[in-house]
Amino acid sequence: MDSPPEEAFDRAVRLATRLLGTPVGLVSLVDGQRQFFKAQTGLPEPTATARETPLTHSFCQHVVTSDAPLTVHDAREDPLVQDNLAIRDLGVIAYLGVPLHAPDGQVLGSFCAIQSEPRDWTEAELATLTDIAAGIETEIKLRDEVVRNADLAERATAAEERFRLALHAGQVGTYDFDPRTQQTRWDQELYAIWGVATDVADVFAAVQQSIHADDLQMWEADVAASLDPDGTGQHDIEMRIYRPDSGEMRWMHAMGQASFENGIPVRLIGTVRDITAQKEAAEREKLLAHELNHRVKNLFAVVSGMISMTARNSTTPDDMATALRGRVQALSAAHALIQPAISGEQLETSQVTLQTLTAALLEPHMRGADAVTLAGPALPLEPGTASSLALVLHELATNAAKYGALSASEGKLDVTWALSDDDGAEVLTFQWGENGGPPVAAAPTAKGFGSKLIEMTVNAQMRGRLKSDWATSGVHHTLTIPFDYLQKG
Repeated sequence: MDSPPEEAFDRAVRLATRLLGTPVGLVSLVDGQRQFFKAQTGLPEPTATARETPLTHSFCQHVVTSDAPLTVHDAREDPLVQDNLAIRDLGVIAYLGVPLHAPDGQVLGSFCAIQSEPRDWTEAELATLTDIAAGIETEIKLRDEVVRNADLAERATAAEERFRLALHAGQVGTYDFDPRTQQTRWDQELYAIWGVATDVADVFAAVQQSIHADDLQMWEADVAASLDPDGTGQHDIEMRIYRPDSGEMRWMHAMGQASFENGIPVRLIGTVRDITAQKEAAEREKLLAHELNHRVKNLFAVVSGMISMTARNSTTPDDMATALRGRVQALSAAHALIQPAISGEQLETSQVTLQTLTAALLEPHMRGADAVTLAGPALPLEPGTASSLALVLHELATNAAKYGALSASEGKLDVTWALSDDDGAEVLTFQWGENGGPPVAAAPTAKGFGSKLIEMTVNAQMRGRLKSDWATSGVHHTLTIPFDYLQKG
């Protein structure tokens, strides 16, 4: 309704009026209030310009309601239409109309021929009008298909865009591999994830070359299994790669599904996702679990040592309770300092100095004023530096309380630090010296988790060095840390 004239419909009306010899022909679309002339010829003004009439002037409405042809010899004598105002205002006397249907079968209107005087319509004339009407219905169907296809194309484009955005948000790339030609098609996201240039001629070869040597055979076996017609066709593997653009090692999770024709694999389609962050998180969880077990064991050993040492130096149960309570509280404070380094969080504290940090970590093991000596300049520490350094010092203090100078009543610990020059670079040299404790037989033959944790923190995080001298009188550690790390962390 209300669409502009179109040649395809106008041509049908002109053809009908020529073949039937009538002055008026219409393609009339009817709704509940009016009839609208999609095509017309021979109507008087102002109806021709208006291109519509109310139903009071419509014979076509009867074609629509009956869904059948309507033949009127003389409207003035026909009971169905003799009161219709089209007789008086439009000169409609003889009328021949056939229904026009939508693709779903619904009646849209009428295709009709009109005469201004009585006429006996023949079966041949009705057949002619019906045939032309069928052509109009075909045109309507074609137009409906065009609109439907355009809508489907628009929906497909929108769905594809949503899919692309979802893959991009999830950092997921897609691939399409043809095992017959060894040709692989990637989307832009996968090129970015894998670090392969988009102009690489052989993507499959680039993939093979970038997979970690220890994972290449596993990947090849998984791909071969997915292309086996006797298998499930599923490809699912986690592997390491070295990005061709940066050389960085990353973890990838590749999944796919193969399709077959006559028992021959013809296609493998799937997705690839970078799971490096998840792998690192899992490794960190594993390290945290090991660290927790290590801490609990150390805690029991330290508390046991505290109880024995406090009992030997206390005269009454109240004295022992007071001293032990203070040391346990100090131990809790020391653990609060190392917790950020273990969990990866930032130390929530105002700026601390190396002096206050060391004193806080050694406080649980103090037996007297001369048991521990601290000496060195007041060096401010950034939160990240303080957390990492607290982890190292806590581990040294725990070992001293379990096996070294802090485990014996006569043991002493001297801790000193100073800034110095190391081949043109300013460094902090931190000295940890124990004596008076149980005799040291020799350096440990195997490194426990605590020793590995110290080395990992000093070497990897702090970019420093740790040298240990296992003298019989007591162990001596020398820790060297770049001064710029103390400032920036």
